[in-house]
Amino acid sequence: MSSRASGRMGQSPRGGALISALFFLSPLLTAAAPRLSPFFLPIIGLMLIIAALRRGLDWRELLKPNAALIALVVVALYTCLSGAWAANPEGAIGKSAILLAAALVVFAATTAMTTLDQGEIARASRAFVVGVLCAAGFVTVELLTDGALTRAAMNSISLFRPERAKHMSVVGGRVTKINLSEFNQHVAMLALSLWPGLLALRALYGPRRILIMVLFFAVLAVPIALSEHDSSQVALVASLIVLPLAWGWPRAVIRGLALAWCLGFVLVLPLDFLAYKAELHQATWLPSSARARIIIWEFTAERVLERPWFGIGADSTPAVKAQSEAQPDWPKGFVYKRTTGQHAHNLFLQVWYELGFLGVILAAIAGAAVLLRIPLLAGAAQPYAAASFVMFAVMATFAWGIWQIWLMCAFALLPLYLCLAAGALGDRREERTSDKVDPASR
Repeated sequence: MSSRASGRMGQSPRGGALISALFFLSPLLTAAAPRLSPFFLPIIGLMLIIAALRRGLDWRELLKPNAALIALVVVALYTCLSGAWAANPEGAIGKSAILLAAALVVFAATTAMTTLDQGEIARASRAFVVGVLCAAGFVTVELLTDGALTRAAMNSISLFRPERAKHMSVVGGRVTKINLSEFNQHVAMLALSLWPGLLALRALYGPRRILIMVLFFAVLAVPIALSEHDSSQVALVASLIVLPLAWGWPRAVIRGLALAWCLGFVLVLPLDFLAYKAELHQATWLPSSARARIIIWEFTAERVLERPWFGIGADSTPAVKAQSEAQPDWPKGFVYKRTTGQHAHNLFLQVWYELGFLGVILAAIAGAAVLLRIPLLAGAAQPYAAASFVMFAVMATFAWGIWQIWLMCAFALLPLYLCLAAGALGDRREERTSDKVDPASR
């Protein structure tokens, strides 16, 4: 029995409505409060799995072994094993469990999603697009008003009141201003929804879809441009470059991205040393955040060479920093002290430092394996998936630590959004690009 047929046999209007509601609320509420992503990932996954099982899908079909899933499971198991020598063993074990759970949820949920009928997928896709647009409206208002809505919530509800006045001004116990940098996480959540939203619009609308897609892009690009989150802005530009290339040469671009992912682990150490030696950390034309990154990267790269094979253990950077750097060196003219910081602000470097050479090999294989699953999507969806991977990779290269739970779950939500939007393409025949995708690669 085909997956679509099983979906039609066991339709559940109530379940379909709930799934649509979740796909509306997820991009909206995670953009308003990014730390809700660990709530929405399992809830969406669970609802999709329950719907699939009720429609007759054999539970053994949910997690068919494939190279990407196996590679991610191995990374999670090695991360757990690193707790044996980690400065923070509880952190290593806990973060490995979250990584494993996120991988299992994503693969099971994307399989379960195939049991939804075309009408349910279309409704959920529309709900997702509306949710993203509402999220863009919220983030734009916050950026233009110094966080007026957030300040109102903080001043009215004690539960939302911050314990410390970081990145904000507090006068007489009331929050009067919030720095734009406080909304970097919100902007990142919005940016991750961009390409799935555009793919959903391509699938749902006819001849006028180009105009609708351009308007959607503009609504999301404005808050990204207004923000102070350089990583999202760079990611947007990079993904805009990759998208047309993937339209013309999908196989070559996907393989090229897989190669670039692996080269990122090879080149990160020499590039960190080279940037520092070129004194880019003192280049006044660079933003202070970029200069601080260069200092952190070079100092962390030096520490990698002390334990290159197995690293210091997952999620152990803060613990090692606290043990070894009671009085960090802060040379004159530096925008940041010479320290590792709480994390490396770079996925490739953090894997080297915390998981060592073996972890690098496993992470490189896992990322490439995920990328090489993109050709399993419909041809029209592949460029958007490639652009989405670039969005993720650039953020992971310049932004937060890889073990932050909200970020792990935010990245895990991305393939769910993409698969939903790709499913909305249905059985329509899409125009082939000049570089045909080999059917055997599907």
